[in-house]
Amino acid sequence: MHSTTLRRHAVNSAIALGLLGATGAASAQPISLVNNSINMFRDTRGASDVGVSAGDRVQYGADIVGGSGGAFLRGIYPAGDAQLFQTGLGTCAPLTVAPNFCSGSTAFNANRLAPWTLRFTRGAELLETTGPSLLGAEQAVPFPVSVSISGAGLTPTISWQIPGSFAPDGLRVNIYDKNNIRANGVADVIHSIAIAPGAGSYTLPALMNGNNQPLDTGGNYTINLQLIETRGHTTFTNNNAQILRRSNSFFAFTPLTGDVPDDIALPTVADGVYNFSVAEVGPSSITFIDPFVAVGYDYAIGAGDPNFASVVLPAIGDGAFTLEFTDVGGAQSVAVTQGQQFFFGQGGTGAFRVSGIETDAMLDPADATAFITGLTFVKAGAFTGTMTPITQFVAEVPEPQTYALLALGLVGLAGRGFVRRRVAH
Repeated sequence: MHSTTLRRHAVNSAIALGLLGATGAASAQPISLVNNSINMFRDTRGASDVGVSAGDRVQYGADIVGGSGGAFLRGIYPAGDAQLFQTGLGTCAPLTVAPNFCSGSTAFNANRLAPWTLRFTRGAELLETTGPSLLGAEQAVPFPVSVSISGAGLTPTISWQIPGSFAPDGLRVNIYDKNNIRANGVADVIHSIAIAPGAGSYTLPALMNGNNQPLDTGGNYTINLQLIETRGHTTFTNNNAQILRRSNSFFAFTPLTGDVPDDIALPTVADGVYNFSVAEVGPSSITFIDPFVAVGYDYAIGAGDPNFASVVLPAIGDGAFTLEFTDVGGAQSVAVTQGQQFFFGQGGTGAFRVSGIETDAMLDPADATAFITGLTFVKAGAFTGTMTPITQFVAEVPEPQTYALLALGLVGLAGRGFVRRRVAH
């Protein structure tokens, strides 16, 4: 399947190569790889709050028989004696759903498409094997858009749209538990499944397949969607060895409670900023968005988005807020109250600030219903904007695992009331 595998068992050789891990202990069993698990593929990654490096990457690795704990991995280009480049030594970090899993990554380089050498070490053990070629992975895979969550409770439905003409050979859904961080600093995966490549939604099961436990109410999770092209366009069976190229996107969420809208669009979270990619917004629907203890929020449209036309703020604290913005009337600072639909001037505004949230409101950053804000837009279009919390430290509040959580939902307007509608996917 791959080129010849090399083993060395001499401690001195491992020391000379600088490959011994921090434990330095010899493994009771020599390193052996699970059949048909060696992988190398282009991995185009979006921003995340789970510890996965964003950017255009090459991921490589394999599954280690008996578990990958205590093992290390390095990639060397190209395979063979002419070594032009090597990655840093990475820590293998098993997953709840895959205890044998071991991987590393490096920046994608179009000049490094030929097969690589993958070097695994654990104690005195060393194993080298050749990874597959990256030929055919010259183009990046697009990210899904309009990712949303529907349904209260612990079995919500996640929906998405696949942009453009890209037709994936496979589609993988992972759930990260951000309260459980692995040895390499990345959150643990507690659920992983390959679904039909043409699917536009997935309902989470009652029990996660990694730990046979349900999600926690108020838990802190991220859903990972992967659009995959396989080698030879074969049917994807959730095996990394099949992947030639993929996109890898991450959307923070918490299980919802109470009476909540359908299709609450999920953001990516990076550096405390909530980033949206919603394909369709407009003046005839109200768009709800939420998120340390926050005393206010800055809202902004993305490049090319329609301006905000109006805003409705939720019943939080005393329900009194200050709204700051600039529109056709110049710089404005107005008092607004909960439930009031405030309309900006003609043409709307591209940015505004909400302040005046009391610290004793104690907004939970992991609760997607903590500060749901209603928005309309001056015309139809997409929303790729951001919401950034203005935070204030409160000593009594435990530091959250993530900076905040933002959710966006679409609810139609009818007469004087808000009527739910499900957005087509």
